[in-house]
Amino acid sequence: MKPLVLLSLGVAALLLAGCNSENVKTADAEKAQVYTAQFAHSKNTTAKVTKLPVSAPAPRDVTLLDRVVWNAEKQKGKMYRYGGESPKTGFDCSGLTQFAFGEGAGVALPRTAADQYASSVKVSKAEASKGDLVFFRTSGKRISHVGIYLGDDKFVHAPRTGRAITTDKLTGYWAQKLAGFGRVPGACKPAYS
Repeated sequence: MKPLVLLSLGVAALLLAGCNSENVKTADAEKAQVYTAQFAHSKNTTAKVTKLPVSAPAPRDVTLLDRVVWNAEKQKGKMYRYGGESPKTGFDCSGLTQFAFGEGAGVALPRTAADQYASSVKVSKAEASKGDLVFFRTSGKRISHVGIYLGDDKFVHAPRTGRAITTDKLTGYWAQKLAGFGRVPGACKPAYS
């Protein structure tokens, strides 16, 4: 019985030794960043270890305007409804902007596009940024349409009866009807939660 136990232990030791791997790390290897590893059933392998810098994107605070844009874009696909100001019933253009600013920034906007234009701080197209209001004259000389600027000449809006809330570019028809941009006082702050 004793020889059988010793034989079993010897076989187990040989099997385990065959599965062994060993990392060799010397002071010279540490300086040179070169390590030698010996693996079972292979020759020694030498590799140079290079540390790659990990650059995480700089954290960017979420602003109230980010929330405004998010609330407006969540409504994309919902149908235009004249006088609408709710996700359940649909929106008209100023109802969408009023809802998005109320939910996203806690800012109460006036109800009509013309009143929103009158209450906003005017900015040039070059100064316009994500979350600013973009105004249009679609019916004569008065301000009759509003959307939320997304940057890169894009804006989200509730276009008209029969159309769903969408994103459009400030080209063609919309470029011709563009009246200007307005910044909403009280909405240009970081969001803390």
